[in-house]
Amino acid sequence: MEKLNRMAVFAIVVSEGSLAAAARRLGMSASAVSQHLRALEQAVGVPLLYRSTRRLTLTDAGAAFYPDCEAMLNHAQEAERRLAEMRDTLTGELRISATVGIGGQPLCSAMSPLLLQHPGLRLRIIATDNVLDMIEHRIDIALRFSRQLSDTSMIAHPLVEWPMVICAAPAYLTRHGVPETPQQLAGHRWIQGHLYQRVIELHHPREEKQTLRLNEGQVQSDSMLVIREFTLAGMGLSLQPLNEIRAELNSGQLMVLLPEWRAPSLKLTALTLERVLPEKSRQALQALRDYFSKFPLSGLAQ
Repeated sequence: MEKLNRMAVFAIVVSEGSLAAAARRLGMSASAVSQHLRALEQAVGVPLLYRSTRRLTLTDAGAAFYPDCEAMLNHAQEAERRLAEMRDTLTGELRISATVGIGGQPLCSAMSPLLLQHPGLRLRIIATDNVLDMIEHRIDIALRFSRQLSDTSMIAHPLVEWPMVICAAPAYLTRHGVPETPQQLAGHRWIQGHLYQRVIELHHPREEKQTLRLNEGQVQSDSMLVIREFTLAGMGLSLQPLNEIRAELNSGQLMVLLPEWRAPSLKLTALTLERVLPEKSRQALQALRDYFSKFPLSGLAQ
């Protein structure tokens, strides 16, 4: 590696025409530049430059050696320029992983303005409810919920916190009755998912928490959208993010049960591999923050 550095110094000396000019460009003393040249000549075994007080002249070996040294330096500078362009401009591919639900309308709404502003940016969305290895799948930003945050080596960027409510369809409540206490919830049919299995903790502003142990659900899924569809079909109770079911609540398709009792909030977090991000990842992260900041943190639909 040291020889490559000295080859670069040699190329700059020749292109600048003097040791002093090369020293100014390199930010070192003229004597240090001269030392690099002597060390390079010793390494290659032939003189490369004739030095005088007024000028530098290439030897025959130096003239043959210089074009390749210059090409090496130019290639290195071009590689550095391309990296800087990738770091500082919004071009190339941006890979975001998200759950199927978040990867649909929310991610489209959050990222579309950025894509319209930067046509050189390509977005690859990996929509899956499974947790993917960010390194293996070359993921720039992973959107995960609180129960999916198992890898503490990632850099976490909190985006939003959604209240979770217990809900059911009127058809289910007509058949099985409306629970009036947390204890009655345990005897109902539940559609279970990865956010909760057989145990649910409920909290009341003025009372202690209640821990519910549920029967095994007839329907289970890792997808919140699947759980919601079965809830709408009257197949049981489920926990749903309040902000995602406001339309269903307003239309009467779903009803909130025991609204004063709440399960732990659902926290959406963006994960990155590095704290210092390329410009495309940094702006994408800001676009996600801007979008999710518009959601209210609490309050039932009126």
